[in-house]
Amino acid sequence: MPKVIQKSSWIELRVEVHPSLGEVVANFLIEQGSPGIIQENGVGSLKEKKECIIAYFPNHRSLGLKKKKIQSSLFSICKPHPLIWRSRVIQEEKWAEAWKSNFKPLLISPRIVVKPPWEKYAPQKEQIIIEIDPGMAFGTGTHPSTQMCLQTLDKMIPSFPDPPSLLDVGTGSGILAIAARKLGAKRVVAIDIDPVAVESARKNAAANKMKKGIDFRVGSVPGASLGFDIVVANLLPQELLSVASSLAEKISPGGVAIVSGFLQRQKKEMADAFAGYKLKVRLTKNSQGWTCFVLDHKDGGK
Repeated sequence: MPKVIQKSSWIELRVEVHPSLGEVVANFLIEQGSPGIIQENGVGSLKEKKECIIAYFPNHRSLGLKKKKIQSSLFSICKPHPLIWRSRVIQEEKWAEAWKSNFKPLLISPRIVVKPPWEKYAPQKEQIIIEIDPGMAFGTGTHPSTQMCLQTLDKMIPSFPDPPSLLDVGTGSGILAIAARKLGAKRVVAIDIDPVAVESARKNAAANKMKKGIDFRVGSVPGASLGFDIVVANLLPQELLSVASSLAEKISPGGVAIVSGFLQRQKKEMADAFAGYKLKVRLTKNSQGWTCFVLDHKDGGK
């Protein structure tokens, strides 16, 4: 018999909750392994104000049992408020299409606007438009950690006396690398261990006319090479900790690291971990339960 090739697919979970529980539920789903979250406000099936949390999980064999545990935990988290739960399977080739109805132009800062290619937007004076098609890679600017990294880059890049160099670790859709180039960074290297993400990032860079301005690479933090004025990493906590030593080594004297992707309640744990690599928290930014650090060498990198 011919071999049957199984197509990859995703499980989309849509959870309607009381607005006061939106961030708690979103954080919980991220902790359960969803690499991306969409949050919408409106009036839902409960005929009252609600927040809809949309999460995605790879459709592995083990997900069935995990889904039951997630559902049970969510009902417990949301008591006494009602909860509406829906799930559906999305084939990999239709994954990006599922985002289109939710992804609209988004004002990140007074200067930065992120938009998908299928939406029109008339920029105001001095606004920077970043066009992102998520493809199979997460990073559309909708998540608070991505937004904080973008906002920090917007303030940090102009503060350097000369255009800074930048390393983007875990580039995903390429949104931070593209933003950095548009904000004035010179040498930009963007890496990701996922070749699908890197290909998506290259396409996004080309759509933003930045194809030649960013060196996209598949792999981990580069070894022997020049350091960078700015190192940015928007990753899950365990991923950040696994590359913390490498991040510290890649920061040039006088440079900084911008790291995000962890919850506010994890601030002390993350700060202590980075301190072990002689990195000190110089600035903390919080948004919707998430945190972003600006770090530099305790001794100035000397």
